[in-house]
Amino acid sequence: MSVAVGARVNEGRESSAESGVLLAQARAALARRMPVLAQWFSETTLAEREAPGNRGLEVFREAGGCGLIVPVEISGQGASAVEALQVQRAIGAASPSLAVATVMHHLSIATIVQIALTGPEEDLALLQSVVEQNALIASAFAEGRVGGSTLIPTVSAVYDEDTGDYVVTGRKKPCSMAYSMAFLAASLDAKETEGGRGRKAVGLIPAQMPGVSIEPFWTSPILGGAESEEVILDGVRVPAALMMIGTMQDPDGIHEMTGFLWFGLLASAGYIGAASTLLERLLHSPRVDAATYTPIAAELESAMAALESVAAALDAGERGADISARLLFIRTALRTSLLRVASAATSALGGIAFITDPDIAYLESVLQAFSFHPPSTTETQRSLLAYHRGEEFRLA
Repeated sequence: MSVAVGARVNEGRESSAESGVLLAQARAALARRMPVLAQWFSETTLAEREAPGNRGLEVFREAGGCGLIVPVEISGQGASAVEALQVQRAIGAASPSLAVATVMHHLSIATIVQIALTGPEEDLALLQSVVEQNALIASAFAEGRVGGSTLIPTVSAVYDEDTGDYVVTGRKKPCSMAYSMAFLAASLDAKETEGGRGRKAVGLIPAQMPGVSIEPFWTSPILGGAESEEVILDGVRVPAALMMIGTMQDPDGIHEMTGFLWFGLLASAGYIGAASTLLERLLHSPRVDAATYTPIAAELESAMAALESVAAALDAGERGADISARLLFIRTALRTSLLRVASAATSALGGIAFITDPDIAYLESVLQAFSFHPPSTTETQRSLLAYHRGEEFRLA
């Protein structure tokens, strides 16, 4: 079903009418870190913010969002994971599409930061250059798939000793920020010779390089503003200076696992934000009653508290299997929580609200999409079962 969003022009704007404390902390964090973006939210409708080709990613970049979780010593904002959760919740509340898109940037930059801080000086210099460009970085890291691991690259790179380039071939779909990205960060199976032994690497591929093309992929109106299309890499020649081979010194995949910790935390917070907007509609509805509202709100607040505990551990320096498993358990519970919140809030708002306010149906549809993010439900369940049995944890 095609869902029209925000048909009433003045509906969906952030305003003082949205009182209460439900999103107060999140909105305050956004205003503190990215006042330009907070201002744009206040001047636009949900329909405008979710439309394909909207200015959300441009404003996010202008607001300094690209460096949100980058350490201050590398010219970033240095936001903690706990604060970044709040920022992302506010973004998801105002524009789920922007939250989905930007979390892929954060995944990319978090992984690159981990590699650069533990690798050679050349990697750190490359990271510094990218951060100073305030560049949006799309993600072509491997994704969960049946029978495979999230940490196994699906894009290949072969070294050409005549030119000193790596020739990169592969596809990524969907790839958020396809039209707005300055770079594509790809986890690669890098070989020194055709048919040789592969080594894990990360390549920073400029979006305008020959051989990089985009094909339409996302036809749904839901999350259409995320620019999630298919990116094709057809013999792209990537200079060795843009390759970070430091991942070969990370046999346990801790660097990528850390990137996916950031992804899991911030993706979850973005969807909690979208659910919070739906819940906020109920909070200010004349139909609201405590017995209906409180259990729904409890689902979201409990999930956010659980995420904050993992974020605090990440801020304290915890990395690896145990914290990754805890987050996957939270994400597993959140999948069903979001569906219950969407159903209960929509039902409580009533049929007239559903008919006259298209944003309600849109937000309900958005919350369905959380379950589609990697890793897959089946592989996650298998991995967590094995983990509780004492077997080696695998990021599914």
